[in-house]
Amino acid sequence: MFTCASKKKWLAVALTVALLSVCAVSCAQSYRLGDEADEIATIQTALKKLKVYNGSITGHFGEKTETAVKLFQKKYALEDDGIVGEDTISALYEAAGISYTGSSSSSSSSSSSSSSSSSSSVLRHGSKSDAVRKMQEDLTKLGYYKGNITGNFGNLTEAAVMNFQRAYGLSPDGIAGAKTLAKIASALNSSSSSSSSSSSSSSSSSSSSSSSSLLKYGVSGDAVRTLQQNLKKLGYYSSGSVTGNYGNLTKEAVYQFQRENGLSADGVAGAKTLQKIKDLLNSKNSGSSSSSSSSSSSSSSSSSSSSSSSSSSSSSSSSKLSTSASLQLNSSGDEVKKLQKALKSLGYYSGNVTGNFGEKTQEAVITYQKKKGLTADGVAGKKTLSAINGDLSLKDLNASTGGSLAAKAKTVIYSNYSNWRKNYANGEYCTVYDFETGYSWTLKIMSKDKHMDAEPATAEDTNIMYKAFGYKNTWTPKSVWVTFSDGKTYLGSTHNVPHETYHIRDNNFDGHVCVHFPRPMADAKETGPYATSHQEEILRGWEKTQQLAK
Repeated sequence: MFTCASKKKWLAVALTVALLSVCAVSCAQSYRLGDEADEIATIQTALKKLKVYNGSITGHFGEKTETAVKLFQKKYALEDDGIVGEDTISALYEAAGISYTGSSSSSSSSSSSSSSSSSSSVLRHGSKSDAVRKMQEDLTKLGYYKGNITGNFGNLTEAAVMNFQRAYGLSPDGIAGAKTLAKIASALNSSSSSSSSSSSSSSSSSSSSSSSSLLKYGVSGDAVRTLQQNLKKLGYYSSGSVTGNYGNLTKEAVYQFQRENGLSADGVAGAKTLQKIKDLLNSKNSGSSSSSSSSSSSSSSSSSSSSSSSSSSSSSSSSKLSTSASLQLNSSGDEVKKLQKALKSLGYYSGNVTGNFGEKTQEAVITYQKKKGLTADGVAGKKTLSAINGDLSLKDLNASTGGSLAAKAKTVIYSNYSNWRKNYANGEYCTVYDFETGYSWTLKIMSKDKHMDAEPATAEDTNIMYKAFGYKNTWTPKSVWVTFSDGKTYLGSTHNVPHETYHIRDNNFDGHVCVHFPRPMADAKETGPYATSHQEEILRGWEKTQQLAK
């Protein structure tokens, strides 16, 4: 038999459970500073409509978005905490005239007229409307939804939306807001244009991509296969396989090709890009009979920027050293000759290029090794040769850009780290360039997982790095450009606090630093707040890089 006190206790528990149950069903997701999601883009659109936000529609909840949210909340007598919860989002969408199909309004949402997936509505789990039905139909056509067309946004629909978002580089939150719905419409248009041109592309010559096609991320077929083959011939798709599927590696290769050939760099292979590829292939084929003048054949291309990059890349590839060799006193041959040329080019060797590894060559190697923090034994082994290749690549990059910051910015790649981290071996060297201070320093790669662990190569590199950070030890991320041994430059973010494991004992830096590179924000958040702060800094750095490239 329950006492009065126990009855009260059980009533309190029952009430708590009931409230939690209601909240689990009806409470919408809230958004705050630092978050990134598709729906945040819709929130920014609504704030812009109400003239309280003048920033870009990014899907990233930054300080500008938070300030705008607080202004809106004050105006509408809501708690001005800068957090977009159920009350704020409902009032915001109502004020901006945006259809809100949250859990509390799912029944009324079905009455909204929507013959297409409207980019001004937000569809989420629990929504029920014609807009959901249309979205299910669209996702079915694109191969992401396998369920029945019901108009009910359930688990299968949510999973389909998340898979679509992952495939198209959106934040996979399972909510179909402005960005996702626009991307679905774009993918549908691309798919229909791709299928209508598939018959013509298959009948076209397999040696060149059809200039009437529009090839982009997510598209597959023979036209993509031909594009990959052609980019491989031109040296832009060297690490990818010819699959016929337009994925991240293909997009990155197209992006680099466009950057280096004076085209609008969007990673989409349209008519101009495909024609340019065809022109360069024809130029390369016509010049193959005179292989000794590869740089002059590339200069006959219509684009002057293309010729300069082609000639620099050909000279770079011809001067690169084989890291499988081990060159030392009394060695001789072509590899020694290339080593002497490389050291002369970098300012370490003043003797004649003879192909014979004598004392002068040994002295130059030792001087170089000391400068780079390598074992100064005068033997040019794998580590020394890799470091020289890295310096040659950086020199080629500086030569091709003429030292111009804008030209350098145009070479920077924004790419998911997991797609390319295996291209570089532990023990290799890379050069970090702080584009905001102009300082650069060399790091030796230790390991690569979610991010890269590395150490300053020498005491001089440590000093320059400290200079770039204002002589303060700080964990606060700084966005930088990082150039690797193959000459590719990626956007990254780093700090200057020495911590944990290290190997170099004479660089005045007892520890290593972490260098982060682009990754989906969802992955960064899953790792933790510090990884998230690096990804946020990378996004800021990319915006700055794009401004510099203009």
